[in-house]
Amino acid sequence: MIDPYNWIDKVKRYFAFSSNELKWLLISIPVMAFIVGFNDGRDTFVFSLWMGNLLICLVAVTIAVLAHETAHRLIGLEQGYKVIFKPFFYGLIAGLVLSVMSYGKIVFLAYSGVMLNMLEKHRLGYFRYQLGYFHLGTVSLMGPVANMLVAILFKTFEFLPPELTSKIVLVNIIFALTNMLPIPGLDGPQVLYTSRWLYFLSYGAMIGISIFMWKGFAWWVVALGAILAALVLWLGFYFLIEKHL
Repeated sequence: MIDPYNWIDKVKRYFAFSSNELKWLLISIPVMAFIVGFNDGRDTFVFSLWMGNLLICLVAVTIAVLAHETAHRLIGLEQGYKVIFKPFFYGLIAGLVLSVMSYGKIVFLAYSGVMLNMLEKHRLGYFRYQLGYFHLGTVSLMGPVANMLVAILFKTFEFLPPELTSKIVLVNIIFALTNMLPIPGLDGPQVLYTSRWLYFLSYGAMIGISIFMWKGFAWWVVALGAILAALVLWLGFYFLIEKHL
């Protein structure tokens, strides 16, 4: 059972980003904003309009990153770990190259993974003095889950400019789906190593939500689509791979 006072105390002590983490965030957020905003969707290039779109992308990426990292840290601290994100330099370079080569049609947003440092003085019992895959997997999963929740939330914000909300929704969807890919350095492999069924069910649900929500279907259709996509992806993995292992 969660002790809210203990959890709040740990958040106050250990939530803050280190100077190295802040430096990486200040580098990666503008780079990812450029990746998203490289192609503003217009047939002709107008610098002022392109810069306006880039600023919207900067806001969207900042919200996505803050949601992603906040979820990692809050869940990690609740489980007794200080979360430190590991910069994924090659992911950032890959995103830039793919965006430029495809003229902005391929958006790949990957800049970090997570590392857990055990807060031993906050833990009791010899059985807890080890890092398990379950903790690493659940903390990693919460980042993409937070991005999906932000996308769902902003989809309902009709009082905001549509170009802003659509960009925030799109960026958070891409953030969630990209970081769940089974590429070393991202969140996906940590979830996959924790539990294969959890990985494919959660990834399938995210794919289903993304497709049906982006198409503007009713919420019950989105929920049904998420369940259907989760089952299809998991069953496909089971019959094609897991069953033969």
